[in-house]
Amino acid sequence: MPLSDLTLSVLIFLIFFVLAAFHFLLIREYAKQKRIQKKRLEDLELLVQQEIQRSRNLDQSNTTLKKIKKKTDQRLELIRLQIKSLDKNSGEAKL
Repeated sequence: MPLSDLTLSVLIFLIFFVLAAFHFLLIREYAKQKRIQKKRLEDLELLVQQEIQRSRNLDQSNTTLKKIKKKTDQRLELIRLQIKSLDKNSGEAKL
């Protein structure tokens, strides 16, 4: 039993409508995924910037600690030399 022209036209219209609807849904999902990906990249960029700042702060702290250690070592060396000098002076005074 052949399909009438009206039935065939309705079927063709429905096929085009369904294809257009799927196309619309696909484009909408693509746009949604693009926004999500953009948000993820922005969040990742923020994390990278925070890590860079943390690393800079850590490096600055490390540099400060090195300076403090150097000053402390110099003062300790000076104290050692003074003690050594006092020991020599007290040894000579006993003689």
